[in-house]
Amino acid sequence: MIKITLSKAQRKANDKYIKKNYTQVKLSMPNEEAETLDNYCKEKGYTKAGFIRQAIKDKIARNE
Repeated sequence: MIKITLSKAQRKANDKYIKKNYTQVKLSMPNEEAETLDNYCKEKGYTKAGFIRQAIKDKIARNE
């Protein structure tokens, strides 16, 4: 794993970009479902956030 160290200016710029362009959405689920999601994502090589975003996009597309 490569660790990248950002300067204070880079960190500030990144934080500003994220604040302007992203909204954090909190998701709560039962422990068993969270474990199933975690195992599935590890098995398939997905991040949980990426998998959830794609699932939402797929659901919206099916309903249009």
